[in-house]
Amino acid sequence: MKWHPVELHTHTQHSDGDFTVSELVHAAKQRGFHAVCLSDHNTMSGLPELYEAAQGEHIVPIPAIEWTTYWGHMLVLDEHGYTDWRGVRPEQIDAAIASIHRNQGLVGIAHPFALDNPVNTGYHWNFQVTDWEEIDFLEVWSRDYAPCKIQSFRALHLWETLLARGFHITATSGRDWHREDTFHYAHTYVLAAKNLTKESILRALKAGRVCLSAGPLLTMKGSLPDGTHVQVGDTIGAGILELELDLDEWTMPNDWEKTAVIPKEIQLVQNGEILCRLAPETSQLIRLNAVPGWLRADLTGTYYGKKDQKIALTNPIYIN
Repeated sequence: MKWHPVELHTHTQHSDGDFTVSELVHAAKQRGFHAVCLSDHNTMSGLPELYEAAQGEHIVPIPAIEWTTYWGHMLVLDEHGYTDWRGVRPEQIDAAIASIHRNQGLVGIAHPFALDNPVNTGYHWNFQVTDWEEIDFLEVWSRDYAPCKIQSFRALHLWETLLARGFHITATSGRDWHREDTFHYAHTYVLAAKNLTKESILRALKAGRVCLSAGPLLTMKGSLPDGTHVQVGDTIGAGILELELDLDEWTMPNDWEKTAVIPKEIQLVQNGEILCRLAPETSQLIRLNAVPGWLRADLTGTYYGKKDQKIALTNPIYIN
């Protein structure tokens, strides 16, 4: 098993992007991604080009569509069928999500707190979800310079509120990639077999085997006293847990600047509170008493001149 950088939110000339599909796939490969998801607005017309271009670049293609409505944007990945997005009202979103799941698709909320009217009609999430367990993933970071944006703070707060209510929703980052530029972005990493496939990526997303980083990759795994191995996304019983925290400063070297993203400390966060603060070492072990709720690791530091920013985070381990 290894950590693979994947981009889950992109656009081409089939909707409002500047990329051709082949240009998008080539750019993703050059940046260092192992997989790229094509999620044009309300169309899947670019998918034949995606599969052809991905084969030539030896990168894994993921078919998707971004539902683009007056009430919010929703990423739908690999739906084996079609759920009509037209006319879905805020109070009807649960039925639409159930239809997508019947078609084996995954559902993710895109940029839930993006600027709305009059700047971007429909960008802000206003659908009325009643069963949050049906949401597979949530973009807590979106677009350029995501760690520093107020929209990110609000999305993280929503995610932690849902975690506190007992929902297991995977946090992701979305580049919302429309064109090549000189901005700086965060990345989504999935834990899967070395021989990456679309199916293994989707399983990792569903299971919460995901970490996010805008610089070095912080990962977390654990072991129980009986020798059982634990990964992010797993659910375990309360009690003694030994964690291994690893920091990889060599990941995605073509997509961030080491001199501008400077780690300061690793924080273990338990149920929304900082449990302990650790030096940002390459690898370290810590033994703790896991209490019911959730537990994740964050990396903080300086991000392009802004101090004390969250620059990486893991999804949680859940504790009963």
